[in-house]
Amino acid sequence: MTLWSLALRNLAGIKPRVIATIAGIMVSIASLVALVGIARGVEGSLGDSLDARGTDVIITEAGALDLMSSILPDSLAAEIAARPGIAAAASEIARITSLEDGSGVAVVGWAPESFAWDGLETIAGHLPRAGTEAVAVLGQGLAERGGLAPGDRITLFQTEFTIAAVVSANSMLARNLVYLPLGTLQALTFREGLATSVLVQLAPGSEAERDTTLRRLRADYTGFAVEPSEILARQYSVARVARVLSMAISVIALLSAFLVTFNTMSMAVTERRDEIAIMSAIGLARWRIVTLIVGEGLALALIAGALGCGLGLVAAGVLARIPAAAGLLYPEISAGLLLQALALAAATGALGALIPALGETARPPAAVLRGK
Repeated sequence: MTLWSLALRNLAGIKPRVIATIAGIMVSIASLVALVGIARGVEGSLGDSLDARGTDVIITEAGALDLMSSILPDSLAAEIAARPGIAAAASEIARITSLEDGSGVAVVGWAPESFAWDGLETIAGHLPRAGTEAVAVLGQGLAERGGLAPGDRITLFQTEFTIAAVVSANSMLARNLVYLPLGTLQALTFREGLATSVLVQLAPGSEAERDTTLRRLRADYTGFAVEPSEILARQYSVARVARVLSMAISVIALLSAFLVTFNTMSMAVTERRDEIAIMSAIGLARWRIVTLIVGEGLALALIAGALGCGLGLVAAGVLARIPAAAGLLYPEISAGLLLQALALAAATGALGALIPALGETARPPAAVLRGK
């Protein structure tokens, strides 16, 4: 009989405790997978959405917590577009509102001539033309979720709109947005003449030339935040908060998994004190006894970790589908994240078993067998 088979046999002998321990570790790992996946999804979806618009640089209000709380004059776009090294610039206004079913939806406003529309693929209908106001464009995901098509009506900001088109994009977030003409969204949100950001396309050129253009923008517009789109996605307050919360809860979850394993293995070692002393007395090396006990903790954690990864995938999917988050949360759970979670589960299991194993095997077997 190998040490691993012996470890599994020992686990099978304490079923109620094992089941409770597996459940505790499983919930901890599921929390880690779901929350880290959602945090990564928020950041990744925002970055992909900005890339889909063909945006190289985004200008926002200095000190604004996020894109939606930023306020700047929409006339800034024309000023930026006239500068050397700039291919195009366009004002954008972004807000969040609720649909009639209570689910949240992000709404973006662009002028009909904005280059940002070029990143969208029209699936049905046609994009807004100059002079059209009471029309909306829906991302494909949002349209499919609501069973909507061009010609249907949708209510946004207590105002009814005709759906002019359904569009798709490379970004999951972009496929779940509502797009309105810039002037319409400005009027609905009492922000006439204002924007939340200016989207900037840099002119083709070498990396050094583009870096020079970016530095000049920052030098000339010190009252604004001028950032490359990929950096802005990482600094976006929602992404930062999600990242910090997910890491904090993950640390607590891992600590809980360790304590659960430590408690279970400590009790198991205490109950088998005589057995461990006998193994030591007949000449079994200390490291082999420790390996046996650590193997039990490791096997326990790996089983619970695998179940926790599966539960985390399900939990993340459920969280992304609740009405308040539908279309706004997109978990990004890769094979790498699952492997990391499984490795962390194994580490906590092994460490939780190693400590009591070292403590018990350090005791003289004769003293244990005499009951001392």
